[in-house]
Amino acid sequence: MGGKQTTISDIAVRLGVSASTVSRALNGSTLVSEEVRERVVKEARILGYSPNPIAVALKTGTTKTIGMIVPLINRNYFVEAIAGVESVIYDAGYDLIIASSGNFYEREKKIVDSLSQGKVVGVIAAVAAETTDYSHYQNLIDKGVPVVMFDRLMPLEGMSSVVQDDFQGAYRATKHLLSQGCRVIYHYRGLQNVSMWNAREKGYRQAMTEAGIVVQKGWVHTALTTPEEGEKYARKLIAKGELPDGILFSGDFAAKSAMEVFAQNGVRMPEDIAIVGFVNEPWDKYLNPPLSSIEQFPYDIGKEAARLMLRAIEGEKPRKIVLDTELIIRDSSLKLK
Repeated sequence: MGGKQTTISDIAVRLGVSASTVSRALNGSTLVSEEVRERVVKEARILGYSPNPIAVALKTGTTKTIGMIVPLINRNYFVEAIAGVESVIYDAGYDLIIASSGNFYEREKKIVDSLSQGKVVGVIAAVAAETTDYSHYQNLIDKGVPVVMFDRLMPLEGMSSVVQDDFQGAYRATKHLLSQGCRVIYHYRGLQNVSMWNAREKGYRQAMTEAGIVVQKGWVHTALTTPEEGEKYARKLIAKGELPDGILFSGDFAAKSAMEVFAQNGVRMPEDIAIVGFVNEPWDKYLNPPLSSIEQFPYDIGKEAARLMLRAIEGEKPRKIVLDTELIIRDSSLKLK
C-alpha cells in the first residue's frame, strides 16, 4: 500500500463490500457469514492489515469508554443531549468522555485525533460550525471506529445519525408567522455548511413559496447564532429603518439579543415585529415578551444517539433517525390575540 497503513476501507474496496462488513468480520460478528469472514481475513493478511488499538480494546475488554464531542458545552441543548447519552450508556456498562470543540475546526480535529488513539470504542459527535473538511471523522470510520452523528449531519457514509426535523420546525414557525398576518418575514440563518441551519432555511422558503411570497434579496441574513451577532443584526435593521413584519431566528441567543435592541429603540414585539426562535431555551418564557421557539427535545436525541452507538459497537448496520420538533407559541409572535 505504498507505505500507507492499511485500513478497513482498503480491504472493503478490494473485496467490493462495505467497511462495516469488514469490521464485523474482523471482530467475529455473527451477522457475517463464514464465507465472507474467510475472504476478509485472507485479504487482511495479504494487505498486511493490523487491528487498530480500539478494535483490540473491544476484543480484550480493556476499555468501555465512549467519546462525545459537542460544539459548545455551555448551551442547554448540548447539556440535555449529554444527559440523554449518559442515561443509556451507563446502564450498559460504558463510561463517557466529553469534549467541546468550541465550534472550531482545528480544536475538533485535535480532539478526534486524540480519541482515535485507542482511548474510546466509539464517538458520538455534533460537528463544529467551522468544519467543512470531515477527513478526521472519515479516518475513524476507516479504522472501524463507530461514529454516531447528532444534531448536525456530515456528508459521510458508514455512520449512524439522529437529528431533529429542522426543515419541518422552520416550516411550522414560518407558517405560524404567516397566520399572524406577517408577509415580509426575514430569516436569520446560521452558517450554511452546517446541515441543520441549511434545513431551516429550506423550511422557511418552502412556507413562503406556498404562501405565494417571493423571498427578496436582503430578507435572509447569515451569521453565527450568538448574542453578539444577534445584537449587530438588530442594530443594522434599526439603522436601515426598514423593519419586517416578522423574523424567524435560527437560534434563541441571537433572537434574545435582537429583542433587547429592538426594545431599546421603541420597536414593539409582536405589534411591530413578530419573532420566533429555535431551540426553546429554558429562559425563553421569562423574556419580555416571552419568546416563541421550536422545541428540539435534545434529551431524547441524546438517548437515541447512545442507543445507535451501542448497536454500532455490536456490529449492526448504520441507521438514520429524524425526530419531530414542536412549535412553542408565546407572546413574541402573537400579533392576533
